Amino acid sequence: MMKAKDLAIRGNYVELLQFFADHDEKVRAVVFENAPWNLKYIAPKIQKDLVNSCAVETIDAIISGMDDASFSILVDESRDVSIREQMAVVLRYVNKRGK
Repeated sequence: MMKAKDLAIRGNYVELLQFFADHDEKVRAVVFENAPWNLKYIAPKIQKDLVNSCAVETIDAIISGMDDASFSILVDESRDVSIREQMAVVLRYVNKRGK
C-alpha cells in the first residue's frame, strides 16, 4: 500500500488506480509492478484516452436514460489554496423511471 505523500505526487489517476488495486484482487494482479513489461497504463496520453473513454460511456448512459426528460447543469469554478483551478460539474436529470 502506498503512503499518502507518494499518492499526492503521482496524481489523481494513479491514486484511483491504486485504490482499485488495493480493493480488488483482479485489478491488483495486472497493475503497477504486476503489469506486463510496458503495459502500466500510466503515461499521460493513455490516461487522457482512458478518461475520455469513460466520459463518453458516462454521457451515453445518461443520455439514453433521459429520454426527453428535463435536466439542469451547475458548474462552479474556483482556485484552491495552491492556486490550482478546480471545477465542479453537477448534472441533475430524471430518468425514464422517474428517478
